[in-house]
Parts: sequence; C-alpha cells; structure tokens
Amino acid sequence: MWTVSFCVPTSSVDVFSNHLQTDALSLSTFEVLDDLGRQTGDQWQIDVLFLNQPDRSEFIAKLALIATSVGAAEPNFSITRVREADWVAETLQSFQPMVIGRFWVHGSHDAGSVPSGMLPLCVDAATAFGTGEHATTHGCLLALNDLAKRSTVRRAVAASPGGGVLDVGCGTGILAFGAARLWPGRVLASDIDPEAVRVAQQAAAANGLIPRLRVVVAAGLDSRVIAQSAPYAVITANILARPLCNLAPSLMASLAPRGRLVLSGLLETQVPMVMSAYRAQHLVLERSIVIGEWATLILRRASSAVATSRLAP
Repeated sequence: MWTVSFCVPTSSVDVFSNHLQTDALSLSTFEVLDDLGRQTGDQWQIDVLFLNQPDRSEFIAKLALIATSVGAAEPNFSITRVREADWVAETLQSFQPMVIGRFWVHGSHDAGSVPSGMLPLCVDAATAFGTGEHATTHGCLLALNDLAKRSTVRRAVAASPGGGVLDVGCGTGILAFGAARLWPGRVLASDIDPEAVRVAQQAAAANGLIPRLRVVVAAGLDSRVIAQSAPYAVITANILARPLCNLAPSLMASLAPRGRLVLSGLLETQVPMVMSAYRAQHLVLERSIVIGEWATLILRRASSAVATSRLAP
C-alpha cells in the first residue's frame, strides 16, 4: 500500500477530500500541530491511502485541477510506501489497562482482569479514535465520572424522555460506553465517519451494551434520530476546537435545561476561543480538566437561560 500526504488550508480540506476519497482505500485529515500540540497555522494534512502506487504525473494533474477549482495554490505532496504490518495487532499488544476514575479501560486480551468495583470499558486499538490513552479521551471519562456523582445530573438523565446521553463524534464509542456504564438509560452516539460507526457498533457488542446503545452516522447533530431524542441531559463532544465553535448553537438547542455539556479535543490555549462561542449561547464553564496541553470543559446553562427554558412553551 502507498500513502500520499500533503497540506492545504482549512477552507480547502473538504473539497480536496471529496474529490480524492472515491479512488482511495481510505482518507484521513487532521490539523497540523507542532511537537507541543499547538496550532502551526491554518493548515490541515490530508493522507490518502492507495492499494497500488499512484502515478505521480496523474496525481500532480489531479491536485492542480482541484486547487484551481477553489482558487488555492497547488500543494506539494509526498508518496510513501506503507510497511506491511498489522499495526492494529501490534498496538493491541502494547495497550495496557488504565484506571480512569471508576473506569477500567482495557483491551479484549485483558477482559478477565477487571478489578472488583470498577466499571469495565473494553476498547481495542482500531480504525477509529478513542482508546482512553489520549488526554482528551481521558479528560472526558473523568468528566463523566464526576457528573455521575451529582444527584442533579442523575435525576436529569433519569427524567430525559430520549435516554439522556448523546456522544457527538464518538470514534470507537468509548465515551458512550462510559455513559452507559454510569447511567441506566439509553445512550445515543454519532460520528460522521461510517467506519467509526462500524467500529463503535462492534465494540458496543463486545461490551454487552447493544440493548441500550445506538450508533448512527451523522454530521454534527444533523440527524433525524438525534433530533427525535432531544433534549439530552448529558452531551459529550470530543472533536476539535473550530468544529466545537461551529456546533455551539446546535449543542445548546439539544441540551436539557439542567443538562451538562462535556467538550474536548481542544488545547488549553484554545479554551478562550471555544468559551466565547458558548457564552454567546448562554452557557457557562462549570469545571475544566487539563491534562498536559489538552483541556476538557464541563458546561451548563446560565441561570437566566434555565429560567427562560422553563417558561418556553
């Protein structure tokens, strides 16, 4: 297999991705950060995986055509042969169980080692993000663990007609699994990537959570299923800072009056930008969890917003 890698401005990511993914085995995009996890500018890297080595001349022509259509500069690119190895199996063997709050996060190879009193989350290394090792996933699990201790949140989840919990951008589904372990109601998870949804569904079955957990393909909150189950007592969104800002109105509209919003995928330096978007939606910061350079935020409606929602028909 072969990988073609190049960088483009944020405004061009979707156009390049849509034109290239039809001929590729897979395509991934991510924001370019420095070694400390900080933004290096308005650039995203696109990695395109092919079964066979792509023709360099043809690829130059294809990139030039796409760049012209959006008025962007033609990106430089590299073509790299991928070492043939089962990286999932290799990562699985190195994935050691972790204690995160009340959660025991482990791979299927450690399924028999769950300590007494811990809540098991079985998540193997897979083709979707989220095994608990990253600081953002870790922070979100700690946030859910904290919310489960609060009687007001427990009552809000129990009173929610749709099930109570929504995980937006679920990846492997680990946050949805954690919510399902903490609260008895139904949990809804979504991801824009069909592969992530497939992985999450398989992992939900491995965790014995299929009866109470549904996973759907959705871009943000744009889903009939998500709308039908709103409002939610707890919403988690572990994505990226800019998408979090864009989703602020939709997340606020889907949050129950006494609900809590758990946001992550952002650097500590990006907290002011994200909070500005959510303050505009009358949400306030209740707690922040910082691990390394990464931040997880717990938000709630401002008192005035709760009062207004009570009066609304």
